[in-house]
Amino acid sequence: MGDTIDNSYWTLKALKSLGGTRSLISISSSELAEYMKISQQSASRFILDLLRDGYIIRQMNGRKQDISITEKGMSVLVKEYADLSVILEKPIKMKLHGNVQSGLGEGRYYISRKGYIVQFQEKLGFIPFLGTLNLKIKSGSELSLRKLRSMDGIHIDGFVTDDRTYGPVKTFLGNINGIKCAVIFPERSVYSDVLEVISVEFLRDSLSLKDGDELLVEVEGPFN
Repeated sequence: MGDTIDNSYWTLKALKSLGGTRSLISISSSELAEYMKISQQSASRFILDLLRDGYIIRQMNGRKQDISITEKGMSVLVKEYADLSVILEKPIKMKLHGNVQSGLGEGRYYISRKGYIVQFQEKLGFIPFLGTLNLKIKSGSELSLRKLRSMDGIHIDGFVTDDRTYGPVKTFLGNINGIKCAVIFPERSVYSDVLEVISVEFLRDSLSLKDGDELLVEVEGPFN
C-alpha cells in the first residue's frame, strides 16, 4: 500500500480506537496527534485527507471536531481485519445468523441470465433455482458479514448483452441446514446488511420458511 492508504488506515484505526463503539467521535487535532505520536499539523492533514476521500464526515464544534466514519472508511478497517484473520486464524467456516425477508423480485431476473448461469455451473457446481433467498443479518453477525464482503470469494465475470451490462459478482459456497448453497455479492456495491443466497433448491419450500424465520448460514472456506 502507498503512503496515502497507510496514513488513512492508521488514522482511521486511531479514530476508531478513541471512539470505541460510539458512532460520533468528538476530538481535536492535538488530541489525535498526541494519540498517534505525530505533529498536530500531520494530524490535521490526515483528517483532511480522510474527509477528501470520503472516509469520514465532519462537523466543526468549537475547538473540536465531531467525526463519523463512513461505510467507505469502515471497509478499510474491516478489510485489514479480515486479511489478518485469514493469516492468523485460518477460519474454515464463517457463521451468519439472519431473518428471512421478502425481496423485490430482482434476484430472479439477474440469476436467470445465461452469462451468470453458465459460470455458476462451472465454478459452483450447480445451476441455482431462479431466485434468491434474502436474509437480514442480525447485529451479532454483522462483523462477520463485513469480513466476508471484504474477501475475494469465487469470482463470477460480468458480461454485456445487446441491451445492458451485467456486473461481476463474487460468491462463497456454504450450506443451510445441510442444503448446499452459495452467498452472492455484487463486486461493485455499497454495504448492505441483507444477504442474498442461491441454491439448487427453492429454499423457502424446502425449509418451509416464512418471513421473519431465523436461519444460520455456514459459509465454507478457504477464505482469501
